[in-house]
Amino acid sequence: MIDFTIHHKKEPLNKVIAVELPMNADNLSDLLQELGYEPPEKLKVNSKGKPYVIELNSDTNMGFAILERLCDNDTIAELNNLCTVICKCSDQDYIYQTIFNSDVRCINDIKKLFADRFMEFSDKLVLNTSLERKPNELAVKGCIIEKAIPVSHRKFEAITKAPLRDEPLIAENKDIMYFDSKYNMYHCLLIYDRDFGDGIVVESEGSDYARYAQYVPQAKIIYEQHRSTHINELRLCCPIEIYQHIYDYPRDNCILDNADMAGYADDINAFIYENDLPAEHERGLMHWYHPEGPDDEIAEKVQSAHCTVEVINGELTGVITAKIIGELSDESMAKFTDYCVGQLSDGWGESLEQKYMRTECGEINISFWSDDESWALVPEDEYLSDNTQDMEMSM
Repeated sequence: MIDFTIHHKKEPLNKVIAVELPMNADNLSDLLQELGYEPPEKLKVNSKGKPYVIELNSDTNMGFAILERLCDNDTIAELNNLCTVICKCSDQDYIYQTIFNSDVRCINDIKKLFADRFMEFSDKLVLNTSLERKPNELAVKGCIIEKAIPVSHRKFEAITKAPLRDEPLIAENKDIMYFDSKYNMYHCLLIYDRDFGDGIVVESEGSDYARYAQYVPQAKIIYEQHRSTHINELRLCCPIEIYQHIYDYPRDNCILDNADMAGYADDINAFIYENDLPAEHERGLMHWYHPEGPDDEIAEKVQSAHCTVEVINGELTGVITAKIIGELSDESMAKFTDYCVGQLSDGWGESLEQKYMRTECGEINISFWSDDESWALVPEDEYLSDNTQDMEMSM
């Protein structure tokens, strides 16, 4: 259907790959990685700026119609999957005419035209499961999910196709999997497909493979719903400085009174949101967090950390609102606070401070951090307690 060619710009010709899509997904991935290319789920159809050149061609009407509607963010893996499904359909003329007469501009939009063929876009619930014929009973076991790991669709398929093969993810986490005879409960690992949502529950019993396992349809949704009902809110507070943006004028002489600026809280929060990167809107500061390892408690539990200003005790105050699943240990809490301080001083906060906001008072800058010894980022109850004591002492 579609001819796919890839070659390095400065490599010998023996590294040229020329195949026809669709082809077996595993074979395509192995072929690409064997010759030093990225896996197909990372290869964009547009190779501009890359050290390799991708060419896509077709001598069929169907293939040409698809190629005309690709976007730069579509991947070779998505294209191969689309071709695989379409080639299995018996109503080729209908599919071609539908695509040809549409104005869609990416692979996902093409899939939505045929939602009944692609589970992720179907308007009916589709479950991948196994059905037993005339079962005498439907016995279940209690399984405690000690850890959940999202993987790519290709990785998930590889595990489900060969569950008795040694798997590094299982080997790395086998210490958390065991059977508790006292409470008759299995302590398990959940591995789920981040793209399509199904999962498998594994209790390896000390092995490196899925010694005990069960396929769970829509495991991602189940797991995320559980997480959403166990989220706690943590609020960290710090003093902020607001000063007028006057070129070549000492900052110390331009600092405004936070109490006088309290009426601008909503405007400042709108300014903060507008100046955040789109990628930061969902997770805030956590978008930039890099886990220290597979067992990083902060990466596992802290879902988001957003910065705003609020009026506390009559003054504008910096607030970081974090959504956390369960609670952090004392050690992780200290590390998370240090991470937030770093973002306020050198990362997110530095970027914000370099921008100015127009107000009736003139152009202002907002700083969430100060090198003053009195500055600190602390839990809200501690901040309120300290400020209440300061107010009482000043009276």
